Amino acid sequence: MSFPKLTFPLTVDFGDTEYWIREQGPFKYSAAVTAFFIGEDIGAVSNDGISLMHELEHQLQTFGSHLQPYVRERVIDADSFFYPEMQSVNNSICFAFHVTGSGSGTGVMTERYTFSSLHDFLYVELGKAILRGNAPRQCRLCGRWFLHEQGDRAMYCERIAPGEESKTCREARARAVFEKKIQDEDTWKIYKRAYKKYYARYMKGNMSETEFKAWAAQAAAYRDAAIEQIKSSVDAVMKAYMINQLREKLNRQ
Repeated sequence: MSFPKLTFPLTVDFGDTEYWIREQGPFKYSAAVTAFFIGEDIGAVSNDGISLMHELEHQLQTFGSHLQPYVRERVIDADSFFYPEMQSVNNSICFAFHVTGSGSGTGVMTERYTFSSLHDFLYVELGKAILRGNAPRQCRLCGRWFLHEQGDRAMYCERIAPGEESKTCREARARAVFEKKIQDEDTWKIYKRAYKKYYARYMKGNMSETEFKAWAAQAAAYRDAAIEQIKSSVDAVMKAYMINQLREKLNRQ
């Protein structure tokens, strides 16, 4: 993510789903706060910015907890709920028509804010983001912040994962989940062994690509069906029978 460096006073046009900073944009809600959280220099801030980050984290924890943003847990001051005006900021606001098409006269009605400080802009941007279901989220693998959008269930970012050369945190975690399934479930162990065997045949030229893809699709279907059957069975004898049936099906060709 790369967010422009801001100068103040700052004019921002807030629309329904996105916003503009003068002629730049559109930006997604929470893009600025996320950029600030990951350390981008987006504007002048007093001291080292730590106090502002803590204030924004507190706002996120208080009003965005339903979004599960995975911020550091801390005790929430009840006054934040009952006396939100204590956290108010100073800005001017009017309604404006923001032109979105070059020379076409098309545009959208927006709320035009004028901010005098980075603190005030980020406070409002984060609040509007939470209202729309967006929020910064901390990656559960590397701990860095990334932009969570409404409906997104991802808990891992798409930066290169710690200790990896090319895999992102999201890819590394998906692989770890897959490996855990293989370790924990007999069905996945059998499937992996069969997959390796048939993949070796394909690489040696003993199976065509079409034959291997057809086998892989059918094998995945057998695997998933067996998992569902085993979930509904509490009989150890029946479970062993279904696992043996899966082994035979995967190695029939």
